[in-house]
Amino acid sequence: MENQNYPSGKHSFTYGLVAGIILIFISLLFYILDLNPYEHKWSGFINYVALLAGIVISAIHYRDKHCGGYINYGKSLSVGFLTGLIASIIVGIYTYFFMRFLGDEIRQIALDQAEEKIYEQIADPTDEQINATIKVTKFFLKSWMSAITAFVIYTFFSLIFALIASIFIKKEDKSLEANV
Repeated sequence: MENQNYPSGKHSFTYGLVAGIILIFISLLFYILDLNPYEHKWSGFINYVALLAGIVISAIHYRDKHCGGYINYGKSLSVGFLTGLIASIIVGIYTYFFMRFLGDEIRQIALDQAEEKIYEQIADPTDEQINATIKVTKFFLKSWMSAITAFVIYTFFSLIFALIASIFIKKEDKSLEANV
């Protein structure tokens, strides 16, 4: 039987805060170790594993500590998604400040890669094509746009992870069905 006295929002906020801080720590660690995400694509994988772990741990903890070991799919989904949403907000805010104050090097690497890609995709690109590609890349590398993009991507993956994880986390109380 669920403990209605402990709100899932409070639980999700706490775990989302922890997950967001861990994601920031991972990002700063990669920055300190000079592991640019534009050069090392696997670094994004580590972030998604950390996000998934935060969602799963949050939902399992909520089930076991606040719901007597039982949780339905919908409640597990809401706890997991809210946890990921809070982490996404924190990562979005962090991304804004990171790109605003420390992102010059990352911006330059991304611009260089965009220019390289256009040469890979088009045999002899015109100056207009190169300039258009760089203009679009610069737009997406603005602090506010990077923050929005990070928020949207992490929120999307939070939903996907919570949908899938809740399939395995849910545990219905069979004793309630037997009494009916």
